[in-house]
Amino acid sequence: MEVVSVSVSRPRSVTIGGKEVSTGIFKEPASRRVMVRRLNVDGDGQGDLRVHGGENMALYAYPMEHYPFWEDELGRTDLPCGQFGENVTVRGLTEDMARVGDVYRIGGALLQVTQPRIPCFKLVHRMDAGPAFVKRFLESRRMGFYFRVLEEGEVGAGDAIELIEGAEESVTIAEFIEFTQFQTHDPVGLRRVLASRDLSTGPKGWRERLETMLQKVERVSATQGWDGFRTFVVDRKVRESDTVTSFYVVSEDGGALPGFHPGQFLTFKLYIEGQARPVIRTYSLSNSASHTEYYRVSIKREAPPEPGLPAGISSTHFHDQVEVGTRLCVQAPRGQFYLDSSTDTPVALLSAGVGLTPMISMLNTIVDSGNQRPTWFIHGARNGREHAMGAHVRHLAAEHDNVRVHISYSQPRETDIPDRDYESRGRIDVDLLERILPGRDFEFYLCGPTPFLTSLYNGLLAWGVPANHIRYEFFGPATALQPEKERGKPLARTETITGAIQVNFARSGVVASWDPSSSESLLDLAEAQGLRPDFSCRSGICQSCMCKLLDGEVEYFLEPLDVPDSGCVLICSAKPKTDVVIDV
Repeated sequence: MEVVSVSVSRPRSVTIGGKEVSTGIFKEPASRRVMVRRLNVDGDGQGDLRVHGGENMALYAYPMEHYPFWEDELGRTDLPCGQFGENVTVRGLTEDMARVGDVYRIGGALLQVTQPRIPCFKLVHRMDAGPAFVKRFLESRRMGFYFRVLEEGEVGAGDAIELIEGAEESVTIAEFIEFTQFQTHDPVGLRRVLASRDLSTGPKGWRERLETMLQKVERVSATQGWDGFRTFVVDRKVRESDTVTSFYVVSEDGGALPGFHPGQFLTFKLYIEGQARPVIRTYSLSNSASHTEYYRVSIKREAPPEPGLPAGISSTHFHDQVEVGTRLCVQAPRGQFYLDSSTDTPVALLSAGVGLTPMISMLNTIVDSGNQRPTWFIHGARNGREHAMGAHVRHLAAEHDNVRVHISYSQPRETDIPDRDYESRGRIDVDLLERILPGRDFEFYLCGPTPFLTSLYNGLLAWGVPANHIRYEFFGPATALQPEKERGKPLARTETITGAIQVNFARSGVVASWDPSSSESLLDLAEAQGLRPDFSCRSGICQSCMCKLLDGEVEYFLEPLDVPDSGCVLICSAKPKTDVVIDV
């Protein structure tokens, strides 16, 4: 480990955003050795001492290993040492090696690692790489770190960096960055940072900030799960069929987990090699809501939709890369599709394919609670090779008189035995339900592919089942399951309702009146006009539907998982408060 360069600069005035500010970010390599002092480096200075400098941030180090990354990222070859505002450019000491509290000898100075560098707007001006550079810098995790000075002394290029005392009990700077910037709602991670040796205190330190963050997280966790993402560990990985595998995840601290409603889902933030940004995916919980020692999700490996196309990114990652001990970023259970446990009305759980996972959660919860409500578990699969958890369901039916099971295979194999593995051949439809159910006085829960849902939803309505007795999990337009003749006709492009809020889809030239009785979200309204904006989750999670809000105000009926970009709106979970103009 060695010092590549030492850089300094006196503060200078620059104009940023029409405002004159003082900054010391324009470092230049020093031509000789420099004296490192308790609060600064000779020949150097900070422009704003409210947020920079001081005992805990006396010397800023940045790894030379990051320069090739930024040259490639920015398409530049003119990045000199000191470009990122660092006092010392170092080689062989990166964020994943340096721990808070580590003590190093560099030249004549004795230094202690304190905290990562959190970038400010002045870095944007220095890099001249666009206003989003601070976000790019932060998300890269290549942020460098600060030293406090234990013994003053001279430092120069070529000096060796010698570890004098390691703080093995402390987090690395890389972990510090992760828990304070990305997994800010993980109490285990926050406690690990707080336990670090000689953690910085005071107005520009971290201890007080972290204690406040932890108190907020623990307060939220005690009442409604937790806010944002926190770290879980895979405790078990169980193969359920040739295509479905279950993953049991536990809190990193091993504590009991907040409850959930059977049918809800977990949201995962996955860091997958080859993907430019984290992949956000949701998977239904498949365990009983009575279990608070773990969560379980059961994931189908998604095959390529056709030859030559890639397989499912996230499901392949889970099946091939996630093993026992893997740490995962998880958001608390959420979702509006779940079992109504307040009634004893007979329930029919109808599913196809991997749509059975929330139904398994509902079935397990009914059984574990001792509720005797009549329950029919009706599931369709291709054959026994893909049918998951069949033996478990049949065991529950054998042990509980109120549980009935009917399995239908569309393409049974020769080894699949009728009345042992499946009851009928074909697909689940209303004709089948009329034959096997004792009537239609049920609460129907549906989950599966779109054709399955469309057929059953319309069939149940035609059979005379009230719409409010049909509940379904569906990530598509809210009107797509309704009979076509009953769907609301799109409003004319200039049609308005007197006194109603007006929504202007600017890019499409469509103006529509907001009618909360026919649309729940701005996305619903756009689709009713024949528009097809991007979306995926319809739950305020994935940000696929994010659009620019050009004018007006909105409110969220589903709180977004992450705050949308400034000046933008997630149309899947928002409705207008005033007349609005949206870039759709």
